[in-house]
This record gives sequence, C-alpha cells and structure tokens, in this order.
Amino acid sequence: QITTLINHKDKPKRSDKTLQAIQRVGQAVNLAVGRFVTVGEAIANENHELKEEMSVACIEARRAGETIAQLTDVASLDHPESDSHITIFTDKTGVVKAARLLLSSVTKVLVLADRIVIKQIITSRNKVLATMEQLEKVSSFQEFVQIFSQFGNEMVEFAHLTGDRQNDLKDEKKKARMAASRAVLEKCTMMLLTASKTCLRHPDCESARINKDGVFHRMRLALEQVIEIVTDSRPNGENEMAPISIYSGIKEFKNKVEGLRENLYFLSKENLSTMLEVILEHTEDFTDSAYTSHEHREHILELSKQAKMELEQLVSVWMQAQNQKTKDLMEELEVAILKTCQCMNELKREVHSAATSLAADLLKYHTDHMVLKALKITGVEGNLEAVAEYTCKLSEQKEQLVEMCRLLRHVSGTEPLEITCIHAEDTFQVTGPQIISAAETLALHPSSKIAKENLEVFCEAWESQLSDMSMLLREINDVFEGRRGK
Repeated sequence: QITTLINHKDKPKRSDKTLQAIQRVGQAVNLAVGRFVTVGEAIANENHELKEEMSVACIEARRAGETIAQLTDVASLDHPESDSHITIFTDKTGVVKAARLLLSSVTKVLVLADRIVIKQIITSRNKVLATMEQLEKVSSFQEFVQIFSQFGNEMVEFAHLTGDRQNDLKDEKKKARMAASRAVLEKCTMMLLTASKTCLRHPDCESARINKDGVFHRMRLALEQVIEIVTDSRPNGENEMAPISIYSGIKEFKNKVEGLRENLYFLSKENLSTMLEVILEHTEDFTDSAYTSHEHREHILELSKQAKMELEQLVSVWMQAQNQKTKDLMEELEVAILKTCQCMNELKREVHSAATSLAADLLKYHTDHMVLKALKITGVEGNLEAVAEYTCKLSEQKEQLVEMCRLLRHVSGTEPLEITCIHAEDTFQVTGPQIISAAETLALHPSSKIAKENLEVFCEAWESQLSDMSMLLREINDVFEGRRGK
C-alpha cells in the first residue's frame, strides 16, 4: 500500500475517484500501523528490559502512519476549482519522508520483537532441559509421574514457540532443519515416557538403562539444534559444512562450463578439473556400495570415464580459443560445452536411477515389518537366542536403510530434501540400536507389560520413518522430473 502511494504518477490533475482511492489507501496504511503498533505495545508491556526501545519505535510508527493519513486526506486539500478534477497532494516528498520513517520504525519493532521471541525459545528450552535432568534422576514412579506431567506442559509450550518460529523462517534449509528437530522431540517425548518407566520397573537391567540414555541423548541434541537455528549460531564457531551432493556438484559444474560462452577467462582449467574430481569421488558412494546393481555400477563408471574425456576435449579447445577467437574455434567450443553438459546430465540420471530404484526395492521389501513382528513375539516368549538372531537381521536392515538415505541425499535435488534425507539417516542409525535394547529388555523380563509397551513405541517410530521415506522418494522423483517447483 505504501508503494502504491509513492509510485502514483504525478499528473497535475486527478479525478475524484482517484483521490478517493488514494485517501482509502492512506487510511488503510494508518489502520494497519495502528493494529501492528498495538501488538508491539503489548509486547513492550510484557518485556520490561526492552520496553523503552519498543515504546519509542511504536510511537514513531504511529506518528508516521498518522502523517500519511493526513497527507492523503481529500477533505484537508484546498480545491478552489469547481470542476471534477482537483490537484492531488503536492507534498509528495512529505509522503516519501513519512513512508521512510514508517518503514524504519516498523523494522525496529520487528527486530525487537524477534529478540524477545528468541529469548522466549531459549528460556523455554532451559526449562525443558532442567526438567529432563530431574526426570533422569528420579527413583520412584510417583515422583516420575509428577515431574513428567510438568515436562509435558513445558514441551507443549516449546513446540508452540518453535512451530511459530518455523513458519516465520524464510530460509528453506533452516525450515527443514527446524522441522526435523521438532519431529525428533515430538517422537522422543513418548519414547522418554516408556523408556523411563521400563527403567524404573527394572532398575538393574543394563539394556533398559542403555535404551533410556539413548532417548535423553537424542533429545538434548535436538534441543541444541533448535537453538542453533534460532540464534543462527554453531557451537565453538564451527562452520556448518554439509557434504556436497552429486546433484548440486553437477549443477555448479555445468553452470561454470556454460559460463565459458560469456567469458573465456573467468575461471581456470584447474578449477574445472577439481570440480569434476569431487563429483566423481562422490560417485564412488554408488560404485563401492554393495547395494548398487552391477548394471548401474558399470554405467556410472563408463560415464565417469566419458566425463573426463569430454572435459579434456573442452579444455583443449578452450585454451586455443583464449589465444585466437576464430569462428571455427568458437563453434568447436560450443560443441564441446554441449557434449560435456550432456554427459553430466546422463551421469545425473544414472545416479538418480540407481538411488531411487534401490530405495523403491528396499521400501517394498520391508513394508511387512517381519523382523519387528518377530522381535515382539520372541521377546514376549523370553527367547533370548531368537531375539539375538532377529536383532542381527534388524542391524542388517538398518545398514541397508542408512545406505539408501545416503545415496538418496546425492540425488534429492533441493537443500530441504537433502536435510530430510540426513534426518532419516540419523533416525534409522539411532532407532535401530534402541529397538534392539528394548527387545533385549523384554526378552529378559517377558511378563513385563511396560517393557512390551516400550518395544512397541520404538517399533512404531521405525515404521513411521519407513512410511515417511515413501513420501520422500515421491518428492525426490517429482523434483527430478520437474513436477515440483524449486
């Protein structure tokens, strides 16, 4: 609305209709500022340490809103002419000035409110952590139930605050990381309940203690990650260096190659060679994997070899073109650019096909959850030998699924989907051993209802992650086929 006011074309005469429209916009701006400032003032009253700064920013914003309303008020304009055309406000500079003041004061209010939100999330996280420490130390059921009910309320508050924050985030990557951390906390709350109760019921059971410790550790990591995202910081000043995926590596490499059309001197041949080397090193994740089919492995190796040859040819023509820009050489360079990019596209398609076909096969194969069912049955029977046998099978399954997530990350196509793949990999890595410790506890205490319920909760988390993978696979395919936006 402010832009509309400032951009209105300066014609000396305006019709009544236009004047009325401009007046409506001026009033709308003032009303919107009024509503906005009311919220700012309410925030100021609740947060004494920022009250003064916030109040000043609110007063400035309100004053600027009122100025805009006055400057666009038709009634306050002198119009001696009696015809239907009258001169619009001549003080356009006044409106621009007021608009600038308004935008800067509104920004101040937002920045201050943001500081308060971050502080609320940190305070909420600290409360959750303090209660978690109490929960870890309790030794009686009664005390546990009491503290857990407080913990539940604190987690609900934390979930609300971080949910609002997630919706406000503009960076899709941060949004995906926040969603992953919040999902961990949500699922772990139920695990924490059953794992702690199992530990209280069987205080001398080592596998029950291992199971419980795993949940607490995972929750602390997730809480830490939320604070990192919210405060935009990394512990010990580390840089967040996610490994580069093949997909993003190829995209960057092709951009550089295609850039040669515009500028033959903007990068060195060493630079391009290094980029290709990095991409081809990553393809070893596929060629070294026990789960990649022979056919895919052969194709990836062939295309890697071809890519090196195409780049050699490209570099040769490019170096010549730097010395003498003849028409023939430029045409030859264009052909070399096209052939190099085509080869990279084929490599991308091949790794995509290898990752997604493996994922589709594994997800189909594991939908029956046979190993989980067998663990529940043999656990209730107290059959330690059979439980040991099935935990080995679950460990194998976990390795397959972790590998699947790693390969899918290379071809996921967008940073948020890459983060979702990393989150899935972590979930399988952690949940596998937790199911095993829960099954061992049940096998040692086969008549324990709580140990049985605890195993159920961890198995459900595994099943839920598997069904999430089917959805993720569909999204990755959609991005690849261009059915889904960036």
